Amino acid sequence: MGNVASCEGFGLSEAQALFDGYTTPQSEGMLRSLVESSLGSQPIVDDSPCSVRSFINELLIRCYPNESAIKASFVDDIILKQTARAVSIFELPVGDSRADFCKVNGHSAAYEIKTDLDTFYRLEKQLSDYYDVFDYVYVIISDARWQSLPDYVPDGCGIYSYHQKRNGRYAFTLRQRSMLNHELDSEKQLSIMPKRDLVIESSLDSRRPKESLVAECMDRYSGRTINTMFKSYLKRHYGNRWEYFKSVRPQIFEIDYEWFYHNNLSPAIIY
Repeated sequence: MGNVASCEGFGLSEAQALFDGYTTPQSEGMLRSLVESSLGSQPIVDDSPCSVRSFINELLIRCYPNESAIKASFVDDIILKQTARAVSIFELPVGDSRADFCKVNGHSAAYEIKTDLDTFYRLEKQLSDYYDVFDYVYVIISDARWQSLPDYVPDGCGIYSYHQKRNGRYAFTLRQRSMLNHELDSEKQLSIMPKRDLVIESSLDSRRPKESLVAECMDRYSGRTINTMFKSYLKRHYGNRWEYFKSVRPQIFEIDYEWFYHNNLSPAIIY
């Protein structure tokens, strides 16, 4: 799905205004008005279906290097080229943080994206939360900044760096592989799981309060078993969403990846 009008002449500020006003369910007419109000003019866009949305997608990917753009390229170029059995998750709440992206197969991995538009203000707490529950943790950061990560980033943290290609998408380089995390917080893993899923994974009595279930699991099961339960929950809970996303991905725009992951609707309804 390429651009239908030139994106030349527009920069970061125009792209940011466009991004701030964009939502996936907007109609073509609403998107045309958004383009005009954000860019100060109406680019030459034909009347074919999705022409305005295609222009917006191309402009945002090329000119607004935020988390959404980096994540879309990372999914296309890295995640989908790895094992087909893995289940991936957009935006998973973990403690007081929200992991930008996660992947689960035999092991679990969390990915935190720090673009050149971001600071490192929250990174220390985010990494601490992820290291409590994931086997592997990665930071995704630009080529220009990957060697300037704060000292509190663990030595065993994995690092991908990226740069923008001529087509506006991003290329990634694995700078450092993540080391297996042996300091998992089993209680936190159990607490993340909703009660219904905790009952499924533990086979304990569903009539008991969740706090009691967590306490018994901590007494009954080893950390290794709880980690397996946690990964089983993630794969079961998010597997259908990921499979649906993969099935519709060829039909959707990169800026809409996360929306379609969370909303099980046909692209034909939205586009």
